[in-house]
Amino acid sequence: MIFPNVIVEEKLQVNDKTRLDATKTYISKDEAAITLVEIDPGDGTYIDVTGSSYKDWYLDWEYSTAGSQTVNVRVTTDGAPVISSNTLTIVSVVDDNLFSNDAQLTSIEEEILKYVKPGRNSFLNVHRKAQEIIMSEIDSRGVLNSDGTKILISQIVELEDFNKWSGYIVLGLVYNDLSNSVDDKFADKARSYRRKEEFYRDKSFIRIDFDKDGISEVGETMAFSSIGMLRV
Repeated sequence: MIFPNVIVEEKLQVNDKTRLDATKTYISKDEAAITLVEIDPGDGTYIDVTGSSYKDWYLDWEYSTAGSQTVNVRVTTDGAPVISSNTLTIVSVVDDNLFSNDAQLTSIEEEILKYVKPGRNSFLNVHRKAQEIIMSEIDSRGVLNSDGTKILISQIVELEDFNKWSGYIVLGLVYNDLSNSVDDKFADKARSYRRKEEFYRDKSFIRIDFDKDGISEVGETMAFSSIGMLRV
């Protein structure tokens, strides 16, 4: 049996490098050896990534337009090839609406981009994680629209309010991931940036377009530190 697998990012910004990873593909012991591994990034064209070992079974790619893409991996042994698929969503810069960026990181840590993971050329995926953390914090504090629905990313109309908070979340996440000991230099940096994250979180103001008209108006602003945690 052939078990093709292709791992993709769930969400990706346009023109951001990503790795379409088929290295987890495998075969059962009774199957003939793999002779060909091909990846179609979504345009119907299969690209040979066989290489010399399973470590070569990936394709680095980027997408120039927003939308959904279906990525296929096609694996051949001594018979008919077997195909498996996975999907990812590509979003525009505007729709992604990230609260921080890599330029902000390099202004603090000049060489931080050398720690970008293989298959990527930015930390946009970590900025998106920081955005998720901030939105979760807003939700956990019980900040809701007047109709009781959750605040959407599209309703955050003043990104600078969360810029430093988000940036220090990203720095903390990056250095925490690099750390392999509680006493190493990366762990120290992670702790330092977490403290700054908390400081700027409490200094942040929330300007939310509660009426969803695309404009931050008087009465739609609150200090984050003034919002208590919602207990359930």
